[in-house]
Amino acid sequence: MRKLRGKLQIVFQDPFSSLSPRMLIKDILSEPLEVHHAGTRAQRAARVTQLLKDVGLNPEHEWRFPHEFSGGQRQRIGIARALALRPEFIVLDEPTSALDVSVQAQVLNILKKLQADQRLAYLFISHHLSVVRAMAHRVVVMYLGVVVETAETDPLFTQPLHPYTQALLSAIPIPDPELKRERVVLQGDVPSPAAPPSGCRFHTRCPAVMPVCSQIDPPMLEVRPRHFVACHLYPQGIQDTGAKSVAEALNERLPAAPLSATAA
Repeated sequence: MRKLRGKLQIVFQDPFSSLSPRMLIKDILSEPLEVHHAGTRAQRAARVTQLLKDVGLNPEHEWRFPHEFSGGQRQRIGIARALALRPEFIVLDEPTSALDVSVQAQVLNILKKLQADQRLAYLFISHHLSVVRAMAHRVVVMYLGVVVETAETDPLFTQPLHPYTQALLSAIPIPDPELKRERVVLQGDVPSPAAPPSGCRFHTRCPAVMPVCSQIDPPMLEVRPRHFVACHLYPQGIQDTGAKSVAEALNERLPAAPLSATAA
């Protein structure tokens, strides 16, 4: 497990609480190297200096404590710590949610550069849909702890299939006062994850709900190439229920073109 952990790392959401306030930055960054017995003391010191440069910090910053840095700088330190052992896979748990917008852009640019330079794989967890579109090659949409749709980024954002995905993406603001996007407003409250509803977990709020939705949990099916969705609106999911065709069901039950931009 120790060898495996060296290949898998995580960057936490809150950069302040994830760093020990009693440790110098050089000790925070060298600790993973010491735990995994990586290199000599001199090699570890050189690695710490290089890690700070990789995330846009100066070598003299290693002699400071976390409270002496801004939120964006602390998150860079968290990224540097995750990179210490040269991992292959990094989980990024909403790494920019606690940062200002301008600082978010800097951190995201660093992450993209590091990914290209070091050939890293990211699992990027976020509620910020614009950030997801900018960072992800493939997107997984979850509702109440269950995956409802997954596809490559562009097809998912331009042609979403699941009603929840459509509602989610319709809430993205358009930075143009001349354009409007029709909102899909969901009714009701999110059920408790401890006691999810039967069948499809989204059926209590779905604008396209059918009787089968409350009885049978829809399977995850490949509706388009590399585009998977768990919804009874699609042929394999509704063929045994006597429901109408997909086009008819969508036209009758879902608001028209929730992602289309039209002139005001």
